[in-house]
Amino acid sequence: MSLKKIQQVKRGKAFVIWDILIYGVIITVIGAILLAVFLTRDTSPLKGVRISVEDLVVYEYNFESGDEKLNETYVEKSDDGKIKVTSKYGYNVIEINKNGSVKVTDANCGKLDCVYTGELKDNSGIIYCSPHKLKIVPYGFDIDDGNIIM
Repeated sequence: MSLKKIQQVKRGKAFVIWDILIYGVIITVIGAILLAVFLTRDTSPLKGVRISVEDLVVYEYNFESGDEKLNETYVEKSDDGKIKVTSKYGYNVIEINKNGSVKVTDANCGKLDCVYTGELKDNSGIIYCSPHKLKIVPYGFDIDDGNIIM
């Protein structure tokens, strides 16, 4: 770079009006996207949950009626309200509270991401255990194609 060019850069302003306008548009677009994501989620209470392993539904619980359906090949139910889902990949212990929440309390996978995921209280999310291919999905949750990309 020549000395003349360096002097021109030093005399120039740090920001010109077009820079500020472009940054303003970018911040506005990011803000609109964040608002759309957080304001459009379904926060209605859980009506029920489906637990599946490799897209095979192994357990369903309806909070409104108290009905449950379970596949005894995969699911063991204990007296304290917890269920243990066991497959060829391992096990997950899931606590279903009658007040309308679900959480994973134990698993034998390495990372334990599903255990550290917060409990489901509304229809705005799912719990997923990728090593065990276990998915806990609320009745009202809409997954576009059913696949979760990790």
